[in-house]
Amino acid sequence: MSHRPTSASTQPPAGTSTAIPGKDGGPATDRQAFKAVESAAPVAPAISVCIAVRDRPVLLVQAINSVLAGAFGDFEIVVVDDGSVVPVQEALAEAGLLADQRIRLVRQRATGISAARNIALRVARGRFVTVLDSDDELTVDGLSRIHEFLTATGAGWLYTDYEEITGHGHSKIIRLPTYRTARRMLWAVMLRPRLPFKHSGMSVDRTLLEGLGGYDEQIPIKVDVELILRVLSSGLQPQHLPYPVVRFHRHGGNISRRRLAGLSVWYRLIQKYSMPRVPGIALSVVAFRALSELGKWLVTSVRR
Repeated sequence: MSHRPTSASTQPPAGTSTAIPGKDGGPATDRQAFKAVESAAPVAPAISVCIAVRDRPVLLVQAINSVLAGAFGDFEIVVVDDGSVVPVQEALAEAGLLADQRIRLVRQRATGISAARNIALRVARGRFVTVLDSDDELTVDGLSRIHEFLTATGAGWLYTDYEEITGHGHSKIIRLPTYRTARRMLWAVMLRPRLPFKHSGMSVDRTLLEGLGGYDEQIPIKVDVELILRVLSSGLQPQHLPYPVVRFHRHGGNISRRRLAGLSVWYRLIQKYSMPRVPGIALSVVAFRALSELGKWLVTSVRR
């Protein structure tokens, strides 16, 4: 099933902020002004780093600065403010980032993470899109490593290792597995307690992601899991870059820790993407996934 990205207008450089009209109406964008900006826009960058955010101004600035401090220069940063109480534009202005022409900012009414990511996908101009969560950071050589791998292998989709940082100042490198087939990776996504991919840092050929329909806006969470299962079930296999390019900060606000709320979504995804569709297989996978999610929730609760 195709999930087309939400319509949005291209955002001028980060000196102005545009409100994207919602489904119930709202301020319209000045399309003629945007056409003028597009005609004067520089050559499309190699990579668009896309960040969707809501109410994380300090962490967002850290994420953006991690990209700007990197060794790779052929990029743009697309930030979609998904209805933050205090507009992201204010945080960027306070941090002195609004004048940076590499940052493109879009503001929309709060419509959810999937819609925000689809807006970023539509606005992006780079050949490749690199996802960065608003509370993560790229390493100094992160984009360089990604670009070198994509160029050397001709891959259209990659995922990477990452560094996990806890609130106690401890960190560890998470080494993710490499899979020989899309089918094996699909089953690993459904059965492995720790997901065998990290969405933040994932890099995709933009036209490929657009062709797949972008993110599914019908589910509230686990949108990254749905996307990767859809990709794998189509026979496409993301390539593994065995190098940590993202610094993942684990904290109480991580969306991924809404494990109980995600069980119903897991049930739907497993029912849809489990193969082969043998009676009882999907139910067994759902039961295993539920136990896994409950176990992780208990461990997290004890650590708090």
